Amino acid sequence: MTKTYTPEQVIEIIANHSDAVACLAGVGGCETAGNIISTLHANPELIAEYLATPSATHLDQCERFRYENGSLSWHAMNGQIVHPSELRAHLGRANS
Repeated sequence: MTKTYTPEQVIEIIANHSDAVACLAGVGGCETAGNIISTLHANPELIAEYLATPSATHLDQCERFRYENGSLSWHAMNGQIVHPSELRAHLGRANS
């Protein structure tokens, strides 16, 4: 049976996990949270698993949490705004 979460619980889970990952990785928590939201939006089948065990899901499914597998654009180091479909095209992968 799938557990039901309140919107506040969902945000708390994502924020706490993002903060911990960001601290360990030496990156920003906002960027980490954005990546998680982007990935879960593009891969809704991961949502229940992620909410139940965020760290395990992030580690077990780390390849799915790459920028090109998400749904939201990001600000690249060169100043460009990049959409995941652009990176997928660059990598020779079809859009999903």
